[in-house]
Amino acid sequence: MEVVKTLINKQCNVNFQDRHGNTPLHVACKDGNIPIVMALCEANCNLDITNKYGRTALHLAANNGILEVVRYLCLIGANVEVLTMDGKTAEDLGRAEQHEPVVSLLARLRKDTYRTLFIQQLKPTQSPQPRIKLKLFGHIGSGKTTLVESLKCGLIRSFFRRRRPRLSSTNSVRFPSSPMSSKTAVSVSICDLYPGCENVSVRSRSMMFEPGLTKGVLEVFVSPSHHPHCVDDQSTKAIDIQNANLNGVGDFSVWEFSGNPTYYCSYDYFAANDPTSVHIVVFSLEEPYEVQLNQVIFWLSFLKSLVSVEEPIAYGGKLKNLLKVVLVATHADIVNLPRPAGGEFGYDKDMSLLKEIRNRFGNDLQISEKLFVLDAGASGSKDMKLLRNHLQELRSQLISNCPAMTPLCEKVISSLPSWRKQNGPNQLLSFQQFVYDVQEQLNPLATEEDVRNLAQQLHSMGEINIMQSETVQDVVLLDPRWLCSNVLGKLLSVENPKALHHYRGRYTMEDIQRLVSDSDVEELVQILDAMDICARDLSSGTMVDIPALIKTDSLQRSWTDEEEDILIYGGVRIVPVEHLTPFPCGIFHKVQVNLCRWIHQQSTEGDADIRLWVNGCKLANRGAEVLVLLVNHGQGIEVHVRGLETEKIKCCLLQESICSIIDNLLATTLPGLLTVKHYLSPQQLREHHEPVMVYQPRDFFRAQAQKETSLANTMAGYKESFSSILCFGSLEIYSQGSLGMDHHVSDLNILVRRKLSRLLDTPDPMGKDWCLLAMNLGLPELVAKYNTGSGAPKDFLQSPICALLQEWGNAPESTVAILMSKLRELGRRDAADFLLKSSSVFRVNLDVHGQEAYAASCNSGTSYNSISSVVSR
Repeated sequence: MEVVKTLINKQCNVNFQDRHGNTPLHVACKDGNIPIVMALCEANCNLDITNKYGRTALHLAANNGILEVVRYLCLIGANVEVLTMDGKTAEDLGRAEQHEPVVSLLARLRKDTYRTLFIQQLKPTQSPQPRIKLKLFGHIGSGKTTLVESLKCGLIRSFFRRRRPRLSSTNSVRFPSSPMSSKTAVSVSICDLYPGCENVSVRSRSMMFEPGLTKGVLEVFVSPSHHPHCVDDQSTKAIDIQNANLNGVGDFSVWEFSGNPTYYCSYDYFAANDPTSVHIVVFSLEEPYEVQLNQVIFWLSFLKSLVSVEEPIAYGGKLKNLLKVVLVATHADIVNLPRPAGGEFGYDKDMSLLKEIRNRFGNDLQISEKLFVLDAGASGSKDMKLLRNHLQELRSQLISNCPAMTPLCEKVISSLPSWRKQNGPNQLLSFQQFVYDVQEQLNPLATEEDVRNLAQQLHSMGEINIMQSETVQDVVLLDPRWLCSNVLGKLLSVENPKALHHYRGRYTMEDIQRLVSDSDVEELVQILDAMDICARDLSSGTMVDIPALIKTDSLQRSWTDEEEDILIYGGVRIVPVEHLTPFPCGIFHKVQVNLCRWIHQQSTEGDADIRLWVNGCKLANRGAEVLVLLVNHGQGIEVHVRGLETEKIKCCLLQESICSIIDNLLATTLPGLLTVKHYLSPQQLREHHEPVMVYQPRDFFRAQAQKETSLANTMAGYKESFSSILCFGSLEIYSQGSLGMDHHVSDLNILVRRKLSRLLDTPDPMGKDWCLLAMNLGLPELVAKYNTGSGAPKDFLQSPICALLQEWGNAPESTVAILMSKLRELGRRDAADFLLKSSSVFRVNLDVHGQEAYAASCNSGTSYNSISSVVSR
């Protein structure tokens, strides 16, 4: 391809014919090389030159059955009626070779008027895209539904509108007792885990958390059966989708995400999959300030975590398309905020809240500079008008960046209702099938790229939803309302009269069929399985686990039974790196789904078992046991393993398998969330001692720097060896592993490198940035290469620190420890400390032991039946 481009640029004759009369286009079409065909056509080659047999390039493509080349040649104007020396058209040649798709295409293009019409359908019109999506997030009772209804109201209607009666709001209702308020396993670290607690003793600090995080976010992790708002039959079910005209703003596809935690496990496929959307986060001023702040952080953390970082990393770690976010505070009237006549509500904490939020998320999300404080029911107020104006500005800005409509896109929209009806009970189909339907029923000249572009536009408009899959092809959800509102709303709704009432989240296929009687339950369960909403137990055939519906929380969260045998213990805690905040919504339900699926695969010998409860599960497999718990109000996931003294390697393998399942799930479901493993005191786990000591990466790094191989447990007053903490005391595994300081810099996670680019790319007033680091690492030539002092726009520049790390990483001796020391020498303790707390502690290849490894099978968008395979027929 590069050779062809070079020859074209050198003005070579693109119509040169060889001794057989073939041009370069003849050869490329015969071989089916579409990129070269397109390059030659863009260079204005003659499409209808014939060779000595009277055959054009179209004849050769048709004779060889190369459909996409035939389609492209017809699209750009090749003559379909040219006859060969023996009087045959391209259609005749295709029929002789039994290339039916080619014959069908050419038959539809016999009349020039048809072809002209098909070509015209692919050209953009003057009509802009009519709507984009407006997505609303917020906890139950924050006023999302009321806000949408108010935005839809016109001036006249607003005079007659009546506020919907609200639930009585008392402290006992709004602040329920939590099942986690009972005594649970809480852990501490050597270092100051929690800001503001420097002068608190280790033992007392163990019961504390980051200020405010135990408020507001706590109710998110309360079981649905304990949630006070679940009795409100007016609350939104799953994701409510409607096309609406917001008065004075324009047309939107409005997606309202329920605040009920039961539905959270389905949100990752829909919440942040479209940069042309506006995302509104709604919170109630009735809550204390700390609760308001943490509810906003909860939803923004979720949106941030769903956005992946692409290579190469841009200058300053900037993302290509930041999601647009608007913050709306409701119930200003109920809390009696001051308001001058005809003016705006005055909220004294708006600037501090916005500053905190923008400092934390400003590099990851485009957050509006104003916090909109209003009465969600007052559709005609000045505050609502300001919000309308802002939404109108965002809508205009986003639509101006969307491609204009094509006649074909409009024809697809008009065809969607009949396609949905024809598709039967389930509304998913493969992208390839969608392409085929468009080409067969609407426009045979539409290429796959044309269909992909219009599908993306329909996705932006909310007409369809493109669901990304790890497999080769994406999947098209023809009717988002069918899955988001109908299926999920019925299946996961605890208010439904026919709701699933089993407390352990385990159901029969008949239970599910009763709820969604109009769907093909076999295919539907496979779809939900692929989305990590449920796990089907293939060993039983008819049983399905749906962790989001588990109501029992009375099972043991720790081991307290008497041990007849001598057992060994070990454990890790997986936590977010950047902030001590809860994991984004619904992720632990997905962890439980993946563990159910994994244990079902392990149970062929009949000795594997799993028990689920709210925020936890217990697994037994081959003589070893595992507890997986959501701890510290959702801020950590702990994995505890115990087994016989003689089975150290087996325990290591089991812990590694469970952690791999969780790591893979987090990496694919929440690609923007950086996590790290902390290690639990094995001795205190064995003694069933609470709280349990937690060792962080910095503890290991400091000890390793001092040539020590043990850590002091300051809570219990003794030392524990690295091998006992990291690998159940197995010296065989420990000797073959590598500690964090020895890890190569090329192993750094992409999110770590992005954070370093944010810290070190921009010029430092004292020169303590990437330039001086490059000099200290012996790579001064990179300074001139990547220096951006020329004033060029930085939006499209590669991150110099990432380029530096890549270049420096070519040397085998480039370790994390050396990079950390160079950063400290540079005076950039912030970057060194981040590298320290985000680095993995221990790595080992467990396969070298020749043991029968546990098959760590993580769904992460694909399972036994990926979404793509489910809809392929």
